[in-house]
Amino acid sequence: MKAMFLIADYSCMQDVQSILASENIPCRFLLHGHGAADSAMLDYLGLGDNKKIAAVSFVANDRVMELYNIFNKKLSLSEAGKGIAFTIPLTGASGTAFALNGTKPETEGKADMTDFKYELILTIVNRGGFEVVKEAAKSAGARGGTLLHGLGLGGEEAAKFLGISIQPEKDVVLIVVGREDREQVMQSILNAAGILTENRGICFSLPVDSALGLAEKNISIEDIVKK
Repeated sequence: MKAMFLIADYSCMQDVQSILASENIPCRFLLHGHGAADSAMLDYLGLGDNKKIAAVSFVANDRVMELYNIFNKKLSLSEAGKGIAFTIPLTGASGTAFALNGTKPETEGKADMTDFKYELILTIVNRGGFEVVKEAAKSAGARGGTLLHGLGLGGEEAAKFLGISIQPEKDVVLIVVGREDREQVMQSILNAAGILTENRGICFSLPVDSALGLAEKNISIEDIVKK
């Protein structure tokens, strides 16, 4: 089973909801966010609005290529600036999640992390730290990302352990980069917005085993889905 992320312009929200419903994806969540590209980049990409819709769903492995084809046909994700979709392999999930997707909770073989071409960098900083993260990632070669808002639930014990005050409001920044760029982007973010700065940021990465909207031109969808 995969966790599938789909990020597109907010104007596509109805289309995204319709696609997921018509394709019988029972476990799906919609989040509101903002793009990390600056206005000049938005103009270059042909995006008039920085507001984004992020859909997170859980799908069976054998449905990934089918859904990518549907996303590409209805949302034109292979065109620059239309959005991205990517999957992250799951090492475990609740029995309910498996049952809803018609799969069995079987244990898969351990994946070789060097096989993955992309990585998802998640950065969590105090509210308002998004701009710092964006500029740091951009300076290290990242081309864009998505901002989501969240709440920190660390509580008093975590504050005592870390020796810092924890603000409940958080900026959560999602950035997909090539695996070879991960280290320099993460280091740049930590230098600018890490735990020792006023932004109190942490970041970590997850392997992305397939991506649509980031691949080079003239590559078929079959080629970007990991077999």
